Parts: sequence; C-alpha cells; structure tokens
Amino acid sequence: MLDLREPGEGESVVVGPSRDGRPGLAYRVWAEPKAPPRATLAVLTGVMSNTAWFRPLAGRWRAMGYRVVGVERDGSGLNVPQGSGPQGSGPQGSGPQGRGPQGSGQVRGDTVSAQRLIDDARTVALHGRAPDRPLVVVGWCWGAILGVHLTLALGPEVAGLCMLTPGLYPSAPLAARMKALSVAAQGQPPGEPVLDSPITDEMFTAGPALDGFIRRDQARWRRFSPRFLEVSSRLTMVARMRLRKLALPLWVALADDDVTVDNERTLAELARLPPAQVRTTRLPGAHGLQFDAPQALAERLDAWARDALGV
Repeated sequence: MLDLREPGEGESVVVGPSRDGRPGLAYRVWAEPKAPPRATLAVLTGVMSNTAWFRPLAGRWRAMGYRVVGVERDGSGLNVPQGSGPQGSGPQGSGPQGRGPQGSGQVRGDTVSAQRLIDDARTVALHGRAPDRPLVVVGWCWGAILGVHLTLALGPEVAGLCMLTPGLYPSAPLAARMKALSVAAQGQPPGEPVLDSPITDEMFTAGPALDGFIRRDQARWRRFSPRFLEVSSRLTMVARMRLRKLALPLWVALADDDVTVDNERTLAELARLPPAQVRTTRLPGAHGLQFDAPQALAERLDAWARDALGV
C-alpha cells in the first residue's frame, strides 16, 4: 500500500492555523519555481481521493509558474493518522486509528457539518495562497460542489472557478446508487462510516494509475457515514441553485468516457449562465482526467487563465 505523506517532487506539506481551538489541517503546496507566482490554484478533491491524486497536474502547473495548494479535509489524506490501515480494516472502517489530526476527533469518512467543510477549506486556501496574486478555485469531482460554496464564501478574493469533471449532476447509474445508499443509511449510526462509496476505483481510469496508484492508496475513503451523505446531498442541491449566483469567469472540463457525470445535463445547466462567463472543454478519458490526459488538461486550464484572467 502507498503512504502518501512523503512529499513528491516540488511538493511540501504545510500545517495550517488552528481552527477554534482545534488543530490546524495539513495540506500540500507545490510552490512556484520563481516568485511571484502567476496565480494560486487552490485545488479541492473528491470524496474518496486526496490531494496526492493531483500530482500529475500539480507538477505541470507548477512548471507553468503557478502555486498549487492542495486543500485537504479533516480525516482525509494528510489528516489520516500515520500507521492507520486501509479504511474498512477496523470496526466499521474506523476506530482510533481512523481519526484525523490529534485532538480533532474527526473520524475518517465523516464530517461535523457542511459549514465546517466550507470553513476549513476557506482557512487552508487563504493560508496557502500567495499574497497579492490572483486566487483560482479548482474543484474536481465532488470538490467542484465544495468549490462553488468556497468561491461564494470568499467573494472578491477569488478571480475564477474551475470545475474538473464536476459531480454536480451525477449520471443515472450513479444517482441510483446514491439513492440506494440513502435507504441503507436509515437507522445507522450517523457518524460511523458504514456506507460503501458509490464510486468504485475503476471509474476513475482504466490506465496504469488504477493499479499503480489508486488501488494502492491506503488513505482513500472507501466508506463514509450517513451524516456525510446527508451533508453532501445538501451541499449538492444548494450548489446547483447557487451556481447561477456566480459572477466570475468559470471554466469546466468534461471527460468523454465519464460514467459518473451526466455531461449533457451539466452542459445544459451551464448554458443558463451568460455565455461570455463560461468556457467548457471535453477531453478523451474517464472521470480521473488528471491520470488520463494530464498534459492537455493542464495546458487548457492555463490557456483559459491567460485569456480570461490575464495571468
């Protein structure tokens, strides 16, 4: 199994400020080779993943002159205790070794509230950003949902929002799985990760990263709690409504072979926004475009940032 705490090339691990008496969250930074950076890209991950999954993109963006801040959640990624085994190995996939930073009490696969998720992401993004340079929120998968909320919470601090294979409108098969999870959650302990993820490893990519990285990542979430499901569902519904309140440049990347996202509905909803505000691109590959088309994805975001944001 992979332990992803060791920083990769050009990568460092930073601990953010304390949060109302709770420990600060650890997060990743790929610092620009030459200061000042063109902009800071604050990247938000999906439910299962963590910011190490952005390595194929982050290194490329770093080489282009961006600072990349990998925003981690409590109980996820770097904030899963060292030495904890794969989720699901202990009682109900949790136990003392499945909690977040020392003293946080956060079980892997759970969250306290929607507001806690937004506030934590805001704290990390502002702590890690380069001062006086544009800040761009980049959300992948479920992270695009959180990205809408974070963008609105930060207001004028954010220059643009990027959504990579966004999970706002799941495909019909995935929506059916999520509905079944809601039924299975009835009567279960709210904060225990007893629900299997509706997204499976092979939905991300069929390439070498599937066995070489994803299936070896012991920090990934394979289960989550009924409370996390409820919070996530509420965040999704509100993000769909609040999407139309965004008044900043928006860039969306979709994958041709994505079995988790309803691409056509996503495009139809984006068409409700002013055409000059939104730019979309489609690339060959599955849901994990950072594994299937990292160079093309990095270059297209860069081209959009130059044109729409002037960085």
